[in-house]
Amino acid sequence: MRIVTSLSGMGPNAFFGQPAKMDGIISRRIIRVLIRLTLLFLAELAMAGEMRALAAQPAIFPFTHNGYSRPYLVYKPEHLPPHPAVVFMLGGTGSSARQNSEEFGWQTEADLNNFLVVFPELLPRQPDQPFAKQTNTTFWDMQGSRTHLPPAGMLPVDDDGYLMAVLRDVLHSNSADPKRIYFAGFSSGSGMVQLLAARHSKSITAIVAVATPLMEPPVKLAHSMPVLYIHGDNDEQFSGFEVNSPNFATTPHGNWVTWGYLNGCQVQRAEKTAWGVQLSWQGCRDHVSVIADFIAGFGHEWLGSKSSTLNQATRPTEPLDFTQMAWQFFANAHSK
Repeated sequence: MRIVTSLSGMGPNAFFGQPAKMDGIISRRIIRVLIRLTLLFLAELAMAGEMRALAAQPAIFPFTHNGYSRPYLVYKPEHLPPHPAVVFMLGGTGSSARQNSEEFGWQTEADLNNFLVVFPELLPRQPDQPFAKQTNTTFWDMQGSRTHLPPAGMLPVDDDGYLMAVLRDVLHSNSADPKRIYFAGFSSGSGMVQLLAARHSKSITAIVAVATPLMEPPVKLAHSMPVLYIHGDNDEQFSGFEVNSPNFATTPHGNWVTWGYLNGCQVQRAEKTAWGVQLSWQGCRDHVSVIADFIAGFGHEWLGSKSSTLNQATRPTEPLDFTQMAWQFFANAHSK
């Protein structure tokens, strides 16, 4: 009887606890579970982001030419067509393939438009010696003021042969479209892509050259060549119509004129733009475009790149990104 009396005196909450307390305990447990799930979800997102970042890095392809190790980098977007277009990007003096892959924003453009990007490797003046910015810097042998000094018993560096060999390797390895092969270059890379286009016009579809003219124009082209030449009119090495450096014989304006003549163009046209002046040729052979954009107030730079220094006082009304401009030109270039 005492047991029954004792139990009856305890009331119904003796076994189940106070409802308010139970609700509080359950709520705290639910919150802890939700926090754990949220943290796990965020960790998964972070890991996925890291994996995408790793996947987005250009791949390194070992390559040797004339006895010199010159690996090149290739960036492949996730959604490539079976036979993609190819853009080669040649940076300027003192750069490397890795630096150029990080400098110009070509990966973003490739992701948007699904094409391959190739970053070839430069060699220093003395290719058997370590790189030194002031005394043994890298450059492209565009037949300009610098030449490579190979060690005794070694073959020439041969940038021309190296770049065309890399092109053949890329075409073979990636089933790329041989009718959509584009070269873009800055500074000494600009001179180099123009030299290649002059010598190998049947193998290159179009070029974009920024901040350095062609050093040794040919007498004629084997095939017409679409050209977009871009130059800042405040370049410390050149002005729009003159050469400030004794190492160059061709003016930026003269460079555009030369490409017009080489392409059999008939009529010159000038147009003021929000960022300067655009010169274009009309009536060119095979209807190719030959254009020069002179950017007001800007120097020796690739606008839109990581290191470009935009002068606020002379910023164009419309922001310029040379990488975007280059791809737009390539995409509209007449296919061979």
